[in-house]
Amino acid sequence: MKTLKLFSVLLLYPGEELTNYISEFRAFAVKNKLEFLMPLLDYMEKIDILDQQKHYTFVFDLTPSCSLYLLEHFKDDKTKGQKLLDFIEKYSKLGLKPQQNHTPDFLPMYLEYLSFLKKEEVLEEIAPYKSILANIYKKLQEFESPYRVIFEVLSKKEVLDELP
Repeated sequence: MKTLKLFSVLLLYPGEELTNYISEFRAFAVKNKLEFLMPLLDYMEKIDILDQQKHYTFVFDLTPSCSLYLLEHFKDDKTKGQKLLDFIEKYSKLGLKPQQNHTPDFLPMYLEYLSFLKKEEVLEEIAPYKSILANIYKKLQEFESPYRVIFEVLSKKEVLDELP
């Protein structure tokens, strides 16, 4: 599912290297009928990079309910360590390695992993995180964050099921 790979890239910390590919992202979105991404792509293209970085940091780093680290949302779950190992094992089966500066539950990394799976497998894999993704979506709506479009899709099985 190439769309999940695009989501994984769009959820990375904003930088010049990301904005250099906006036209390619836009072409992919048009070709695959992903028009819902246009407001986010417009934001990434038109808003000053420092303002994007401030917004990203506030939303995803300083707002715990929007953390991109999936296991952060499980609070005091004593199985977090095992779950982190499970992520690493899943990634290694596909030859993927977690990014050095992130734990393996980092959503962009997880989305990259999911992009290699069949649609049925993706739906099964993401199911345990649906409520987390829905809660992030609700919070991003409150913030009027352009990133909310990705979380709206990720939190709705019927929409996720239709992605290319």
